Amino acid sequence: MNRRMKKLFYCFGFVIGLFAVLLMNEALAQNTFLSDTLDAVHYDVYLDVNHQLQNQLSGHTVAHLTPKVASVNKVKLQLLNFTVDSIFQESTKIPSWNYNNDILEVPLSVLQNQTDTFAITVYYHGSPTIEPYGWGGFHISNAVSYNLGVAFDANPHNYGRAWFPCIDDFIDKASYDFYITAAPGNNAVCNGSLLQTTTNNDNSKTFHWRLNEIIPGYLVSVAVSNYAAVEGIYHGMNGTIPTYIYANPSDTANARASFIHLNNMMQIFENKWGSYRWNRVGYVSTPLGAMEHPTNICYPTGCIDGTLNYETLAAHELSHHWFGDLITCASAEDMWINEGWATYSEALFMEGMYGNEAAKAYRRDKMRKVLQFAHYKDAGYRALYGIPNQYTYGETVYQKGALVAQSLRSYLGDTVFFNAIKQIMNDYAFRSVSSSQMRDYLSAKTGVNLNDFYQFHVFQPGFTHFAVDSFKVLSTSGAFQTQVWVRQRLNNAPSMAQNNRLEISFMGQNWQIYKDTIHFDDQTGNKIFTIPFSPVLVMIDMEERFSDATTDCYRTLKNTGIVEFPETFFSADVLAVSDSAFMRVTHNWVKPDDLKQASTIIYRLSPNRFWTVEGVLPAGFQSKGKFTYTKQNNQTNGLLDNKLLPAFSSADSLVLLYRQNCADDWKITPFTKQGDPFSGYLIANELKQGEYTLGIGNPNQSGIEKTEEKVMKISPNPAKEGFYFEMNNNEDCILIISDLKGKIIERMEIRKTVTSFYWRAETLSKGIYQAIIINKQNTPIDSQKLIKE
Repeated sequence: MNRRMKKLFYCFGFVIGLFAVLLMNEALAQNTFLSDTLDAVHYDVYLDVNHQLQNQLSGHTVAHLTPKVASVNKVKLQLLNFTVDSIFQESTKIPSWNYNNDILEVPLSVLQNQTDTFAITVYYHGSPTIEPYGWGGFHISNAVSYNLGVAFDANPHNYGRAWFPCIDDFIDKASYDFYITAAPGNNAVCNGSLLQTTTNNDNSKTFHWRLNEIIPGYLVSVAVSNYAAVEGIYHGMNGTIPTYIYANPSDTANARASFIHLNNMMQIFENKWGSYRWNRVGYVSTPLGAMEHPTNICYPTGCIDGTLNYETLAAHELSHHWFGDLITCASAEDMWINEGWATYSEALFMEGMYGNEAAKAYRRDKMRKVLQFAHYKDAGYRALYGIPNQYTYGETVYQKGALVAQSLRSYLGDTVFFNAIKQIMNDYAFRSVSSSQMRDYLSAKTGVNLNDFYQFHVFQPGFTHFAVDSFKVLSTSGAFQTQVWVRQRLNNAPSMAQNNRLEISFMGQNWQIYKDTIHFDDQTGNKIFTIPFSPVLVMIDMEERFSDATTDCYRTLKNTGIVEFPETFFSADVLAVSDSAFMRVTHNWVKPDDLKQASTIIYRLSPNRFWTVEGVLPAGFQSKGKFTYTKQNNQTNGLLDNKLLPAFSSADSLVLLYRQNCADDWKITPFTKQGDPFSGYLIANELKQGEYTLGIGNPNQSGIEKTEEKVMKISPNPAKEGFYFEMNNNEDCILIISDLKGKIIERMEIRKTVTSFYWRAETLSKGIYQAIIINKQNTPIDSQKLIKE
């Protein structure tokens, strides 16, 4: 399913909040009771969609049920906000029932035991429900009617109950027959296979679909419109599989073009995850989506545009036929099994379709976004398992979940990893699985104890960070004995990861590569390796297979000019290169080491990031390095240095710090600043191998290239009594005066008609202050220092 941002949650007081929690817990208790007591084995769903009743549904559902306990005297089904007309147990009419517009409680005329299977038929009609968020539920109109089986704002999220009575959770699974009557000119598309189409006396049609595979109620699907089918064939592992793209008649050419790689997707996923277990591949065009209803994926009409711009979305939804449909998370708290693995399958498709470099770039982009934004979007650092209800479909579940799946692949190795996943697909097919069950199963099948891996990466929040601390060549007689020391840091995690398994790459002067693995616990580890050459560079996870708190990239530099290192907030400006150079840049999303000795010119270091520049650089190589800074409060290119730069403070005091290795102390390196007070670059005039970070020091220590037009001129400056401001603003704005720690001294509105004014400062203490001009949208447009004598 395609992730959607949740609406803002507002608290209306303790009593109301407590009442809501009680209702929520009661709903969950009822939901658990249903699947613990009864097993729905099959449903016959008869539905008239927007035919006899305009903008309403009418019909009946036959639920074939088997008790899980003895002497069942009542049935509870879920049905959301319909009028219930009548209910039958087999052919006996039930005289009365209880219904609260969510739970339908039906007393049975005959007690049922565990060996029994019996039928409850519910006749109902009414206007279907759409969740407050506007996504999940049954959407009905003259043009297209369809359901989406997940409600982001509901608890539980399952929304099969939005259109037919069912046991609506992740665990209970059944097969289905659908009998959907649609108005003349429309087609009805459901899960499974179309068995029969019957024309009725009024020229309406009834479509009989059957799904033999068992699925939970939220994955059941129907869509009704004047669809045209784009048909194809995929030759799969277990035989020929038909493919159908149901689209608007005018969109069939676009559908063929947008899904040109559908067979490639199938081949990639069958190769990696195992055989496709469903009778057809199906997508259906709907205004909203996407939703992984098996064999009938609701896919946004706007994404069927004839381009390949959305094919990772198509791959995501298709991969749910393994993760989410074939095996299903046991609870909403385990949702990363559905959505994290489907998101990882996007990168797997990129790898199979476009190659390893494309997949690395795709994963690197996700890694950067997770480290930069997920904790803002999900209101904190969160563990994958046990995610709160309002963040079930958030960044952590989708994006971090995908990165953890990739890390598990790195941890186990490709052969062991993919074989184990194929096995769990077989042994848990059409069943639900929890995170702990998945851990235990994979541990047993791989022979690798995954308790420590899951404990850190699944069951607790935050990230680990790995780096080579140092290395030393001990012996050069015959083979080269090389001792490597590695180090673990944490990014908002409560404890160190244990039983770590990392790939180490050694590079020689001629770029030859040797790879091995190191295992260690806690903060540090070391190992002596036997290398066939003298290494000049040692790297952890050179190919970015393990998702730790880094975004890194290596490049071969052959020509002068600007070279970007994507997702590292760095670019190299190569000035001279006589032969090819190898350079690797890592953006480390953790706090750099503190200053070893107090400094009178360096006040503080970045609290959350630093860079490592390393490589094999030929003689005569020269380059500058551009390091990005930004304190803009947005989720496009900001939220990097807001902790280093307090609110409304300028970047004029930013300095670029360098050290060669962890044995050295940080020092200011010669640099130039390019940009404005809120975003830009610190440019190392002579790029060297080692570590770089940002800091706050004495102001104006660099050359500053500023291209922005000044909005204000201030004189005298320095001043003892006050400052004259000459204004050149073409809009109303706000002047903020603060100290260097961000404490606001003065805030005043400045009309665009004001050309000058005087600000008195007799009572202000001596020191350096900051004058900031922001517009009405809170965007900074000018900044200058004030020096009070």
